[in-house]
Amino acid sequence: MSDVLGKILKARDQRSVLRKGISESGQASLSLNMNIPGFPKSDDRIHSCFRQVLTELKRHLLSHRVLIDSKQEYCAVDAAGDFYLVPLLENTYSIDEIKQITEKFEETHSLGRLLDVDITNAEGGPVSSGKAKLCYYCNEKPALVCMREQSHSYADIRQKINDDIDQYLSEIRKDEVCKKLASNALKSLLHEVALSPKPGLVDRNSNGSHDDMDFSTFIDSASVLSVYFKEIAEYGFSYTNDDLKKALPELRRIGLLMEEDMFRETNGINTHKGAIFLLGFSLFVSAYLIAKRSFSYQAFVDLIKDLNGNLVERELGRKLYNGSLTHGEVCFEKYGNKGQGIRGEIQAGLPSVFQHAIPVLEYHLQNKKRTDDKILHKSLTHALLSLIANNDDSNILYRKGVEVLDGLKQKANEAFLNFENEKFEILYKDLIHYCEKNHISPGGSADLLAVSYFIFTANKQHA
Repeated sequence: MSDVLGKILKARDQRSVLRKGISESGQASLSLNMNIPGFPKSDDRIHSCFRQVLTELKRHLLSHRVLIDSKQEYCAVDAAGDFYLVPLLENTYSIDEIKQITEKFEETHSLGRLLDVDITNAEGGPVSSGKAKLCYYCNEKPALVCMREQSHSYADIRQKINDDIDQYLSEIRKDEVCKKLASNALKSLLHEVALSPKPGLVDRNSNGSHDDMDFSTFIDSASVLSVYFKEIAEYGFSYTNDDLKKALPELRRIGLLMEEDMFRETNGINTHKGAIFLLGFSLFVSAYLIAKRSFSYQAFVDLIKDLNGNLVERELGRKLYNGSLTHGEVCFEKYGNKGQGIRGEIQAGLPSVFQHAIPVLEYHLQNKKRTDDKILHKSLTHALLSLIANNDDSNILYRKGVEVLDGLKQKANEAFLNFENEKFEILYKDLIHYCEKNHISPGGSADLLAVSYFIFTANKQHA
C-alpha cells in the first residue's frame, strides 16, 4: 500500500513540476483530472470516459473562444490517474472569467462533480472561485464536510462512480450509434433515387413512368422523413421488453407521423410509403441488436420475423378499414401468396434483401474502403436488377396483372445475368423501354434496394 501511495505522490509532484514549468514561461495553464478515490485511479473504462470528457471540454473551450496551446499539451496516465495539462494562450478573457467558463462546464456535465478542471495563473498560483463543491455521493453537503465526517463508505462511492461512468459511456455510445444509423437511412434513400438511369423509376435525369413526381419530390420527401430516423433508432437501442411485438404500436405511431409529413411535403404524392415501412423496422431492429453487440444478418432476420409474425394474416387477411379494399388487400385476395407484397416480404425476414440484393452488394463493395459514385452506381444497379427479377411487386400486380409482372421479372433477370458482358447495355435499355411502354414502375424493388443498402452498411460497420 505504501508503495502505491508513494507512486501517487510522485505522480502528483510531477504534475506540479509541469505546471511550474508553464508558469515560469509566463503562461497560465488549464488541467483536467478525475476525482477517483482508492485504487486503481484509472482503468480501461475510466480512461475511455476521461478521453471523451476531454473531447467535450476542448469543444466547450473552443465554443467560448478560450484559446489553448495545443502544440504544448500534455496527456498521460500515471499512478494518480488520467491527467491533461495545456498552456493557455493570450485570451480576451481574464483568468477569473476563464475559471467561470470551466466551472460552467463542470456544473452542466453529467459527471461534473467527478471532474476537476483547474486553472493555474501565470504566477503559478491556483485560481479559485471560492465555491465549495458539493459531495459527489449525496449532492447535499460540501464535499470536504462529507470527507471529514466520513459520511459515505469507500465501497458505496466507488460503486456510484462505476455506475455513473457506465451510464455516461452507454449514453455516448447510444448517441453515436443512433446518429450513424439515422445518417445511413437517409443516405440509402438518397443513393436509391440518385441512381440513374433506372427502369420506370424516378432518377436524376428522368421521371421514369411517373407524371406526378420527379427527383426533387423525392429529395424533399426524404428530407422530411429524416428527422424521425434517429428517434426510431433510439427507441430500438433502449428497448428492453423481451416481447418485441409490444414495440409495434409505437413504431406504427411514428410511421403514421412520417406518412403524414410525407404527404404534406409532397402535396399528397406517395414517394416513400414502402420505404417508411421497411426502414422503420430496419432501424429499430438494427439499433436493438447493436445495443446488445449482437448484430449479424441472421440475427436481423430472426428478429424481424419475430417482430412481424403473422403480419400478412393480421393486415391483409382481414379488413382493417371500413369501405373498399386497399390495394394490398385486393392483391392478396386475388393472387394469394404472390400478392402478399411488402408485408409478406417482411414477415418472411426480407428474403429478397438477404438472398438477392445483399450478396450482390457484398460482391461489389465488401472489400472497398471507399465507395465513389462509379462503384456505387455499378453495385446498386446490379442489386436493383436482382431485386426486380425476384420480387413480386404488388403495385405492378394490382395495376397490370401477372403477365406484365412476369415479363418485367424475365427482362430484369436477363439484364442481371449479362451484367458484366457486352449484351448488358442493350438488355438494360430494353428493360427501361418495357417499363415505359407498359407505364410501370417497380417501386417496391426500389424500396427494397434502399433498405438492402442500409442493412449492408449496418453490418459492415457493426457486425
